[in-house]
Amino acid sequence: MTIKERFLKQQHAWMLSACYSRKHPDFHRFGGVDVSISPRWKDSVETFVNDMIDTLPRSLSERRMALRNPRRPFEPGNVEWVFASKHYGLRAPDGTRPDMADARFRRA
Repeated sequence: MTIKERFLKQQHAWMLSACYSRKHPDFHRFGGVDVSISPRWKDSVETFVNDMIDTLPRSLSERRMALRNPRRPFEPGNVEWVFASKHYGLRAPDGTRPDMADARFRRA
């Protein structure tokens, strides 16, 4: 297993927990505001790794996954790699953080 594959498997585990485990510290930013994961990625870590391996930057240091469009799930084309210092979880397109009770950010 390469370093990139190991990194992606860790990111897959984080993504699952952040979206589906109420005990995860980031749940309120993702699962708590109805962010989900596409079935393609949710059901297969190998598919996630294959889809994302070519999108990784050269340096993985301090990198995290972020959603390009917070109203869509984690899916191919909606994930980008950002520095951890810029990763604030789910944000609206205007940069504000949605409140869990704010229905504007919930998916129909």
